[in-house]
Amino acid sequence: MAGRNLIDIHAHFFTAEYHAALRDAGLDSVDGFPIPDWSVDGAIELMDRWDIRTQLLSISAPGIEFVPPAAARALTRKVNEQNARLVTQHPARLGGFAVLPLPDVDGALLEIAHALDVLKLDGIVLFTNINGIYLGDKKFDPVFDELNRRKAVVFVHPVAPPGFDMDRLGFPAPMIEFPFETTRMIINLIASGTLRRCPNVRIIVAHGGGTLPFLAHRIARNIVRFGKATPAFTPEEVMAALKSFYYDLTAVSHPFAIDALLTLAPPERLLYGSDHPFMLPTLIPPAIDFVYSYPKIDEATRKALSYGNALKLFPRLAAQQ
Repeated sequence: MAGRNLIDIHAHFFTAEYHAALRDAGLDSVDGFPIPDWSVDGAIELMDRWDIRTQLLSISAPGIEFVPPAAARALTRKVNEQNARLVTQHPARLGGFAVLPLPDVDGALLEIAHALDVLKLDGIVLFTNINGIYLGDKKFDPVFDELNRRKAVVFVHPVAPPGFDMDRLGFPAPMIEFPFETTRMIINLIASGTLRRCPNVRIIVAHGGGTLPFLAHRIARNIVRFGKATPAFTPEEVMAALKSFYYDLTAVSHPFAIDALLTLAPPERLLYGSDHPFMLPTLIPPAIDFVYSYPKIDEATRKALSYGNALKLFPRLAAQQ
């Protein structure tokens, strides 16, 4: 793998405080998926083995929403400060997305300022829904307006959809619910008018956009038909909006998924992601090898998705080169 110098925008970390909060809430899994072990030394050792130059760390599902409101701001601050400490200790190897204490909008606005202005983290992580409320809801307009003002980079990670019950299907939510959840979130951001109102937010969506590439034309038709935004959407506007997202390649390292994504997303909107440590370590090297051997990915696109596009999104990382 020598010389690939990947920038991994989809990687997760844990803090002692976050683990304690999960235990206090009686959570020993992420919607049925086991919570993995993580350490910064172990992560960097694996990055060296896989030729990953930099990982941008974020808290994964379930985010902060499970924490009682009285404790959410304090936990959010501790998690973000630990993320910033890791970046300070390893500035060329690590970056960070700050978590917000949503649905507390006032607290989220305070944390955006602290995370970006004081801690100098690289962006914000949001989740597809917050206690069942999707990101395009008017409740969250002040958050998106501030992110738009700052031209922030936002990574959106899926969580279980409202009403998820693992006993009904018998499999954890990440298996299929997460890809559909990302698709629902994208539809909601467009149809609500949030994306139209906030064009300066650079939004990265996980797992190749979930089921979106396959459903893109169906989604466009139905947003035009049933959308309630003013002025009404056109099919061309919806398709342009879909192409405006950044897509990470986590879990799309096979022809069934990548062919659809390459048809939808321009090369400059593709980013590498590993989903470490939730993705089994044995699956990450074959996924990287696929990207570097698949004949429908040309060399220019390969370099762009490996690191070029990320360096444009994150000027601090470019300055480290």
